[in-house]
Amino acid sequence: MGQCCSDQKAFKKKTLVLPEKDVSELAKTTGLDVGELNKYYREFVKDYPSGHLTKKQFQAIYRDFFPDDPKRKNFAEKLFQTYDQNNDGTIDFREFMIALSLISKGTVKQKLALAFDLYDANGDGVLTYTEILDVVKAMYNMAGDPNGIEGVPPAELFAKKLFAELDKDHDGNITVEEFTEVGSQDVTVANLLLAKIAGEELSEDEDELT
Repeated sequence: MGQCCSDQKAFKKKTLVLPEKDVSELAKTTGLDVGELNKYYREFVKDYPSGHLTKKQFQAIYRDFFPDDPKRKNFAEKLFQTYDQNNDGTIDFREFMIALSLISKGTVKQKLALAFDLYDANGDGVLTYTEILDVVKAMYNMAGDPNGIEGVPPAELFAKKLFAELDKDHDGNITVEEFTEVGSQDVTVANLLLAKIAGEELSEDEDELT
């Protein structure tokens, strides 16, 4: 019994801060300072004592953010796989912070590349009209009206126009290069394509589109 209590105290003490080597490397990767990282780490361990976020827990978080998205389970699974860099079936603190840093501090092109991977439902490296239509429909659902948004054309028509703009070589598929190039040049398109992974809209500032 005494050993058990001792182990629990040691675990709690250990999880108060990240090892110096780990926090230094993570600070370089994320751009956050050591104090911020240790604060986030304490909160992460408090919410997830195992030190890992399971797919089920991640899906619950995503469901809270996007309750009206009919495809939220599939999208959450794809997002989880993207964040689970070592493919162990869980997201640890390092993976979580790198993902969070990319979403909040990454360049528009980095965010668009992540969005492309998420929208590429079958993982074949290109986006089809159907996949773009799914993105648009999800956006309409997030806006609270699955049938359309006031002042915006029906989802199918909107998706066709967006697809035509992204498919620069008109071959019927959108590559990651086309996706990131067009998105990084047009803030309106970027906001649409990043709405499900970015927490706020981009401004017209050209520096944000580099």
